[in-house]
Amino acid sequence: MASNISNSVLSWYVDAEDMLQDVLRYVPYCSEHKRVWSPKLVTILHEVCSQLDSLWFYDAKKTRSVKKEKLNISDYFKYYGKSMAPKWLVFWGQEPERIHPFKSWENQSATSSSPEWWKAYQKVKHNRLENENMATLECTVNAVAGLFLAIIRSEDCRDGIAQLGWLSCNGTTNGNPQAWLCEDSPGTKRKAIAVESKLFGYAVGWSKETIKKRSIWTGSASHRFQQWFNQYESAGEDEKT
Repeated sequence: MASNISNSVLSWYVDAEDMLQDVLRYVPYCSEHKRVWSPKLVTILHEVCSQLDSLWFYDAKKTRSVKKEKLNISDYFKYYGKSMAPKWLVFWGQEPERIHPFKSWENQSATSSSPEWWKAYQKVKHNRLENENMATLECTVNAVAGLFLAIIRSEDCRDGIAQLGWLSCNGTTNGNPQAWLCEDSPGTKRKAIAVESKLFGYAVGWSKETIKKRSIWTGSASHRFQQWFNQYESAGEDEKT
């Protein structure tokens, strides 16, 4: 059964994702539009980053017995940087695109390397009127993606994710695919578990894996996810980005 924390976090996320989807109906996500900003994007960016801050603060207090009354992005890098840095997902924009919200955290010594979307959030939070143009479409998409990944990582949210119908797998998880969201086993990849919301798709266990040419997704998933995975090749991509 999903906890009250899970219900709140997932409800907030769904509302934010719906708002972003409304924007995308009028401003498709493509290279020409990534720097577009709007007051609605300011609202979405502020909301999702605030949600992420609250979720990670709650998790840190619960699982790490943190006594501090305030945490910042450097604290979150320390607690979650190693696990979050390699994670990527597929964003269903105008064309499917693999995005990497925490890529700046890949250098484990770069404690000050906040994601660009988090820097934009800080500027908007402290002076919304002067910095509203920081809430670009690209920053906002990455912020929503970052929250999506944080929710998947959260133990408290796993049952709620299943209840939302976001999970699909290859049938070898004994009816409990959410148990594999911790991604703590080398066998996770073989379970072919996909987490899919309206705008994002995540291949559980594939963060550090290369999708080879002619790879086949062996589990159930949406047609768009299977088609993307089966046609995608990640070899060499990280060197290009």
